[in-house]
Formats: sequence, structure tokens, C-alpha cells
Amino acid sequence: MSRFIELLLANQQALEQQYGHRLSTDKRCAIAAMLSCRHEPKQAAHWSCQHCQHVEQHPLFCGNRHCPQCQHTTTTTWLARQQQKLLPVHYFMVTFTLPSQLRDLARKNPKALYALMFMVSSAVLKAFALRKNNTIIGFTSVLHTHSRARDIHPHIHIIVASVGYNPDKQVWVKGSKNYLFNHFALSDVWRAKIFEAIINHPDLTLPDRATTPIPEKWVVHCKKVGYGLPALKDLSKYLYRGVIADKDITNISSSSITFEYKDSNTNKLTQRTLRSAQRLTEGA
Repeated sequence: MSRFIELLLANQQALEQQYGHRLSTDKRCAIAAMLSCRHEPKQAAHWSCQHCQHVEQHPLFCGNRHCPQCQHTTTTTWLARQQQKLLPVHYFMVTFTLPSQLRDLARKNPKALYALMFMVSSAVLKAFALRKNNTIIGFTSVLHTHSRARDIHPHIHIIVASVGYNPDKQVWVKGSKNYLFNHFALSDVWRAKIFEAIINHPDLTLPDRATTPIPEKWVVHCKKVGYGLPALKDLSKYLYRGVIADKDITNISSSSITFEYKDSNTNKLTQRTLRSAQRLTEGA
């Protein structure tokens, strides 16, 4: 059994008592699936030989996208599918980040906020491409909900091909390998469009600007990533996995979990210890 699932099983009762009111339906479904993965006796494949009396029973995988025991094949399949779509052009990674002042929206209504982030970020890139070269561009978007330290930190990575299709002239327009769009202009439009989308959304509300001042400058990072495959490989590691991978867990006690991660500032491995139930609640 996965170490993460062992931790979940050991803390199940405490998790419900302390944070049951914060567990959404999706989180409860993920928890139930992981606890039954290869462990529920009623969920098993039965095999028998037609020529003798030999019978075997194999517990079934749950298939949940958060389960650390299930998703290696899914990740490999996704990467192979994306690799087939790669064009022989240079690619860029554009990252749209939500400021910390708006992260509480992700805790209260993650589905609505994340859908909005996908919609706005894609619309911004399409608009920039139309204004620049009158082209339609293609890209792959991946949402990350947490930082490497496992703090909630919603941001979207988008792999963009440096080429577009001009529908008027019916030609492909190849872009530069060193420059895609101005990231300062991207951040200004990203900020304005997110505000507009949240204001017009029936289930989302901006925080009180008097008590929670929102920064004027937002972060949109744009960097070249060669021909795209290394960036896709890096993103594939985070698509189908739980918040904490088994290999990163260094110690488990009765009340805490210690894991290691690579600090984005120092690029060195760092350890962090958190209360078990707290981390399971935020990450499920």
C-alpha cells in the first residue's frame, strides 16, 4: 500500500472530526477511492483456469486521478499523445499566476475559479496572437493548484507553439524562437480580465479591497522551452498524482508528516513538516 494511503487511513477519523465541514464532494470521493484502491475485498477481479480448479483473485485499482497507486500508465499515455501533436517549431511556456490575495477563492469555490482561469488565460493568448499577426494559435494548458512546498498557489502553465494560422491569407505564420509576447502586457491584461470575470461570475466575489489590497502588478512568466518536449515531460509529472508523492515522504509520525521538495529560489532540496490531517485536507 502507498505510504500516502497508509497515512490517509491512519488519520481518517481525525480528518473527519477536524475538517469534515471543509471536505467537498470531490474530496470525499477521492478519499473513498484511495482507501478502497487494491484494498476493498468486494472490488476484485476473479480469474479461474478452464482446465483445472486453480482460482486467483486480484484487487482492483481505483483509477482516481489523485491516487498514487494508479496513474503511471495514465501519465505515460498523456505524454505520448501530446508528443504526437508537437510541431517542428520552437515553443514557449507561459505561466499565469493568481496573486495570494485571491487564493481564498480557490478554497471556497475551486471549480468555478479554476474554470475561469483556464477561460481567461486562453482568451488572453488568443487575443494577443490575433493582434500581433492575425493568427490563430495552438497550446496546451495545465493547472497547478499548489506550490512545491504544498501551499495553495493556483497557476496555469501553457505550452505555446511559436506558429499560427492566418485564416484570411490561409497560410501558416512562423514566429520567433526568442520572443512570443510581452509579459508585462500579458500581466496587465490578465489582471483586468480576471477582475472582470470574477465580478460577472454568479458564484465568485472579489475580496474587500480596503481590507485585502490586491497588487497592481501580477506575475505572468514567459520563457522559451526549445521544441517543447522537455516542458511537456516536466508538466506530465504533476498531472495525475496526489499532492505528496510517496518518494518525497521522509518521515511519518502519529501526528505529522515530513516531506522534501526542491526550493524554487535556492534550487536545493528542503524538508517541511506538517500536521497530517491539515495536509490531507488541503490536498485531497
